[in-house]
Amino acid sequence: MPSYATADIRNIVLAGHGGSGKTTLADAMLFVTGTVNRKGSVPEGSSFSDFEKEEKEHQHSIYSSLLHVNHQGKRINIVDTPGSPDLIGQAIACLPAAETMVLAINAQSGVEVVTRRMNEAAKTANVPRAILVNKIDMPEVDLEAIVEAIQASLGSQCLPLNLPVNGGKGVIDCLEHKSGKTDFSSVEEARSALMDQVVEMDEGLMERYLSGEEPDAESLHGAFVKAMAAGHLVPICFADGKADVGVKEFLDIVVKYFPSPVTGAKKAFYVGEGENEKACEYVPDGNKPLVAHVFKVTTDPFIGKLALFRVHQGKATGQTMAFINGAKKGVKLSHVFNLQGKDHSEPDGIIAGDIGAVAKIDEIHANAILTDDHGLGGVHAKPPVYPTPMYGLAVTPKARGDEQKISGALAKIMEEDATFRSHVDRQTHELVIYGLGELHLRLVLERLKNRGLEVETTPPKIAYKETITIKAEGHHRHKKQTGGAGQFGEVYLKVEPLERGKGFEFADEVFGGSIPGQYIPAVEKGVRDVLEQGAIAGYPVQDVKCIVYDGKHHPVDSKEVAFRTAGKMAFRTALTNAKPVLLEPIVNMEITVPEDKVGSITGDLSGKRGRIMGQDFVGGGMAVVRAQAPLAEVMQYQSQLKSVTGGQGSFVMELSHYDPVPPHVQQQIVALYKPKAEEE
Repeated sequence: MPSYATADIRNIVLAGHGGSGKTTLADAMLFVTGTVNRKGSVPEGSSFSDFEKEEKEHQHSIYSSLLHVNHQGKRINIVDTPGSPDLIGQAIACLPAAETMVLAINAQSGVEVVTRRMNEAAKTANVPRAILVNKIDMPEVDLEAIVEAIQASLGSQCLPLNLPVNGGKGVIDCLEHKSGKTDFSSVEEARSALMDQVVEMDEGLMERYLSGEEPDAESLHGAFVKAMAAGHLVPICFADGKADVGVKEFLDIVVKYFPSPVTGAKKAFYVGEGENEKACEYVPDGNKPLVAHVFKVTTDPFIGKLALFRVHQGKATGQTMAFINGAKKGVKLSHVFNLQGKDHSEPDGIIAGDIGAVAKIDEIHANAILTDDHGLGGVHAKPPVYPTPMYGLAVTPKARGDEQKISGALAKIMEEDATFRSHVDRQTHELVIYGLGELHLRLVLERLKNRGLEVETTPPKIAYKETITIKAEGHHRHKKQTGGAGQFGEVYLKVEPLERGKGFEFADEVFGGSIPGQYIPAVEKGVRDVLEQGAIAGYPVQDVKCIVYDGKHHPVDSKEVAFRTAGKMAFRTALTNAKPVLLEPIVNMEITVPEDKVGSITGDLSGKRGRIMGQDFVGGGMAVVRAQAPLAEVMQYQSQLKSVTGGQGSFVMELSHYDPVPPHVQQQIVALYKPKAEEE
């Protein structure tokens, strides 16, 4: 077992917008602690964190990676994550592995899109936050304005814990020192603000503080940890990863103030299902039965499938027989690793609170729970909340016969990336892939190419849906005589609209045996056939209730196939009579642009049937416009935004809801639909 204990571990996720220098900071942490004898460099392709082929070519993080350092006798696990809005799923997936998320902010750019989104994701996941303002010695940075922008965007609980000195060449701790010269503000002012925030976590401490008594270091430390864990305090630190300024001091703060697996907030695990589901309690104790959470699955070119997991209780060794999500049959964790970027070593075991990896177990998937005790069977975790992949491309292999290989490769990518989807469209028979944006899918295609699989792409199709607006009825008699026993089935049914998002309901209200009970499932199958095929334009039908209430049967000729056909045709008639409409996906958009371009952006969105929901000025001459727009109008928005803003704008979008398509647009879409002739 390792020399450190659970209380000595600190787990942090490095997150933030692209260009904030997260990977440079991670490489600097390895170097200043003596973990490595050379400093990694992203531009030179020698970073310990960005080691994949695609990352070296693009010179930015594409995948999350796991590193670790030892500092002041503590073990600090660092999960470095990508900063592109298109790759935010990689960062969100890692939040359950850590007690603290560290938001890196570029001192020149300030608070950006991914900064805000990851801040919200951490709050949703109940993960405490800290902020590291990076690149502080760059020219023309206004650090005081950056702090003001942070507080305006992320909350007044964001307070400096240290401050830059000597023009960004060093930092001074505002709790360790009571005075000192700084580049802006003052140690006294920062210390006072911290004290006011921290003492609120302890009534006795607050009473003594208000009476003029200076809190001692020990009592202040306990209250500080509580304040961070509760999100009542988000400390701001300053550093320059490239020049190693403030990096050691930041690690000192991680060791001293950041929650450990013992003091940090517990992760939410559950046992049971439905109404019987209840919270599963655990303790970060290595002597208890194993409870470990798999937060990432990837493929290593040398050792195959690799699953990264965080041990919350017990320990995992190469001899552990683990049960995945309470499965009856266990699997042996034969190869358990510590990871240092692409390098891995086999320790004696991974203790409670630590992060490790296990190789060559095909049954493991992301968000799985590993236990070594059947008494803990059925322990599960709710998956993180991910943005919905909306940007699609239809792909066809360039080489004949590659269909199976491409499907297999895409299935692996889906397993590794919760924000990527691929499926074969039932109507067009096209293989369609979906991601969070153009960059996301471009990287997927590049990954396929690096594995010898090249594809051609066509413009994305919009995932329309169909529904109805009024109640209506449908009837069909299916009668077929071909010699010998024939086919007979007659169905009367009615349909009515449901609330948006309710899906589909099927009800059997047949009385008197006019349709024998054994044929009702066949009628439902026929109805569900139409749900997939659509009634007016070939898109799936949703938010409809179908009620079968009457029919006729024949004692000899009635068969399942007859009632399936009758149900299908009756349901299609009912839908046609119920004033069907097309529904189109509406997306939420958050567009960051220079302030002088806000008018152009809002006007352009209004012309795309968009609705402006609000706008904020976030400092640094930038503004954020929030809007809703039909996906069909903004599929190519990336190139349009680049043109309007000269490349300075960025945006993110995610599915909001479905709305009816305007009548003239619906007519155009329906006119293009050419259904195949169907025989009864």
